[in-house]
Order: sequence, then C-alpha cells, then structure tokens
Amino acid sequence: MNARCTKKFVWALTLGLTLLATGSLADGWDPGSKATAQGSIVNTRHNMTMSYLGAAAVFMSGVRNDYGAVCVYCHTPHGANKRIDAPLWNRTINNGTYTIYDRPTTLMRPVGQPGPSSLTCLSCHDGTIAIDSVLNMPGAGWEPTLSGVTNNETGVSNQSFLGLWKAAGNVGPPNTGAPLGTHRTLGPELGEGVVTETCARCHNGAFSNGPDSFRAFMLGTDLRNDHPVGVVYPDTYTPTTDFYEPTMRLPGKMAFFDDNGNGRADSNEVRLYDTGGGYQVECASCHDPHGVPSGGAVSRFNPTFLRINNGIADSHAGTAGIVSNGASALCLTCHVK
Repeated sequence: MNARCTKKFVWALTLGLTLLATGSLADGWDPGSKATAQGSIVNTRHNMTMSYLGAAAVFMSGVRNDYGAVCVYCHTPHGANKRIDAPLWNRTINNGTYTIYDRPTTLMRPVGQPGPSSLTCLSCHDGTIAIDSVLNMPGAGWEPTLSGVTNNETGVSNQSFLGLWKAAGNVGPPNTGAPLGTHRTLGPELGEGVVTETCARCHNGAFSNGPDSFRAFMLGTDLRNDHPVGVVYPDTYTPTTDFYEPTMRLPGKMAFFDDNGNGRADSNEVRLYDTGGGYQVECASCHDPHGVPSGGAVSRFNPTFLRINNGIADSHAGTAGIVSNGASALCLTCHVK
C-alpha cells in the first residue's frame, strides 16, 4: 500500500468511526424517500412530476404545476435562460447574492459568489424560487395571453405567469380559468424562517408515514454552514498544499479526477469548473442532479445525488442495495489527509 493509500485509509477509518458515533449527516446520509433512486432520474426525488408515487402524485398539483415531463423543470430546447451558462437552462435563478463562507484563514483559499454550476442547484435549494418556476412550459408555441406575466429569458420569476398553466387535471375552480393551488418553494434553511407556504410545511420529517423528508436540503441563502462553493482550487501542488492535483484539465471549462483514465468527465468523477476565474469548487463538483449508480447500472443511486458515495451503505436504515465507496471517499478525492 503506497503512502497516499495508507494516509487515506487511516483518515477514512478515523473519520468513519467518528461519524458512526455522532450520527452526523456529513458523509452524505439521505433521509428516507419513496423514490426508488434506481434506473434514471424519473425514479428520484428530482422528478418534480413525482410520477413514481402513482396516483398519489396528483395531490401535489395543489402546490406546483405538474408539467407531465421530467426534464422541463430544468431544461428547454428553445428560449433558455440567458443569465446563466448552463445547458439549455429553463429555470429562473436568484437575482440577489448569497452570504458566503467567511473563514478564509481556515479555508486558505479565495471564495466568491456561487458560479453557474451552483446557481442551478440553488435555484431550488435556496428556498426563494418555486420548484415549478420555469421560463417555457410544455406545449409547442404556447404563450400566455396576458401582458407582463412572462418568465422571460433573463430569468425573472413571475408567479402570475406560472398561474397560467391550464393542463388537464390542473385547472382550478369553475369560471375562473385559474390553475389549482400555489407555486411553493422548497423552504428556508432548516430551523429558520416561516415554512407555512413552502414544501417544508409537510416535508419536514414530522410525519412518520407521510411524505419524503427534505429537511436536510433546505440550504437558504446563507451558505456559511455548507461546503464552500465558488472557492478557487489550488493551481500548484506541493507536500504542504493539502490538495490533490486533478488528472485532466480542459481550460475554460473544467478540471476533473479521471479515475478510469478514459479522458472524459464521467458522472461518478469529481470535477472543478472554470468560469473565468480559475478552477472552482461548485455544487455540481460533488453532486450529479441526475443520479449516479452506486454499484453499476442496475444498482441504487448514491445518496444525496453524490458523484461518489461518501460511506453510506447497508449499515444505515433504508440503504439496501447501495454500494459504499468507503468512509469519506468523496472528501479524500480532493483533500490530502
């Protein structure tokens, strides 16, 4: 066993035992979900149609538009959001700024506002934007007839625009022509803010046989207690750097740890994004929103959409079929410990 592997093993063993003792969520534990997390994004909680619930999904039409298509909640083939460099992005994004990690003497790296590969995730998880807030709804050439109510290509959210969706089964009281229900956000940071008119009202872990719990994924706009995003990764590497060097670089795009040596950034490989200020750590560095099979094509996905399973396996309730990469495996992809 070489020095790097030995160091990884000792650190992983120590941290793994600590996490088992404390019950920490730091290694990627995912509260129980009725989605199977197997096969494709259709069977994950990122499927906003919630078709994996069957007839029970109709209930959710009271709090979001059921567009009847999984991809449309994030992507559109035409008229994508011009404010963000993300693939055919169909969602609105936060127009404001975030409170970022404020301990540079601890991190020892410059930290800026979240980049595009974090803003895409935060467009749901910061709790300020409705989960159905898209620019283009399904239907070729469909346009709202009222002026001033368009979610335009600059990504400005407009609740009135979302209220014009009149799909079958989603039309409100007679003679009003209005859709049923509201357009709710995921919710504020766990333990903060008012949750009455958010998804958190029900998805807060309070119901033993109720809906999926989202309580661990309400980040809010204060990101100081989350893994730093917008942080610049080192560009020099010495025995004292404490970071591993990415094996592949694509200037102006990304760098990544090419574990299988195929020259491609696969979904189960950690990557860093270059948006003009150097390679940066973003939400999508460690998470793939489409899901990553933990042990091959037919296995359960890694918890919390992680690219690398950070140690969660059958020792935790509700994880049958999940294959572990070892305690802190994701952390130790980048960090020399």
